[in-house]
Amino acid sequence: MRVLLTQGSGTRDITRLMTSWTWSGDKASLSRQLAGEIVSIGHSGLPVPELGNLVTMEEDGERLFVGVVLLRSLGSESSTMSFTAFDYGYYLQQNDGTYKFTGAPAEAQTEMVCRDRGIPVAALPRTGVALRRKFAGVRLNQIIVTAWSLASEQTGKAYAVRYTPEGLLVKERDANGSSLVLKASSNLMDAATKEDASRMVNSVAIYDTSGNFLRRTGDSEAQRLYGVMERHITQQEGKEADAAASAGKLLEDGRLQKTVTVNVLGDVSLLTGETVVVREARTGLAGVFWIDADNHTWKNNNYYAKLTLNCRNVMAAASAGSASFS
Repeated sequence: MRVLLTQGSGTRDITRLMTSWTWSGDKASLSRQLAGEIVSIGHSGLPVPELGNLVTMEEDGERLFVGVVLLRSLGSESSTMSFTAFDYGYYLQQNDGTYKFTGAPAEAQTEMVCRDRGIPVAALPRTGVALRRKFAGVRLNQIIVTAWSLASEQTGKAYAVRYTPEGLLVKERDANGSSLVLKASSNLMDAATKEDASRMVNSVAIYDTSGNFLRRTGDSEAQRLYGVMERHITQQEGKEADAAASAGKLLEDGRLQKTVTVNVLGDVSLLTGETVVVREARTGLAGVFWIDADNHTWKNNNYYAKLTLNCRNVMAAASAGSASFS
């Protein structure tokens, strides 16, 4: 693994000067970041990151991260400097957009938003689902995530949205045969499980546009165990199927949350949106899990990762903008 620093004078390998660095991302953010500690001794001539410099992390010639240094700090008595670089997906979070889409699918909306800001696109699924949405002064990442959230409601698929050195990548979140297996006897160091019913939705009431009650759907067993936790939605005229789909998604996303945090030996394929197979006898963990957050650390010639896993395939969601054009 190599870390490179690009300044006005050129690009230098700073790996040997790094005391540690962490590369991380999570499903709530399109961008990834690299935070590091580098040797910094006054008047030594050693390269140190300046704000606006470019940091690249690569393995065997393949770029894994390219980002701009936007944060750094140095103490008067410290021999190291800390810095954080953000990839170009960060600029989708830091810029607003105003758009009116009258039938463009999520992929077309994403392409337009990225093109207008000069952000490259690596790959996008083709949904063909026509979407109507108006955005006024909304962060670009929220526009993109909203588009894919709306597409998910129509296709029934979950999508992972993240930035890569090649550009913005959107891919379907699905399990596959190449998922890495995490086992206590090999690469799994420890695991902790958390169950959370505090944000549950187990009942959905559907009303018409005049506020008249139409019907109710829900999970009676969950209501018995945890109490009724109900959301209300409005059904547009002639849109029974859309209302049913929205209710189903609310119930699915509002189920009992079970998340797992694991510490494992490092592997750069363990990225947010991907899947792993976990086999851990003591906690009873077994099966396919989705990675909701990843944190990779290199320190003292060791490489390890901390992952937040979800037993359910739940994508990051947003509902920015308005469906009304009046």
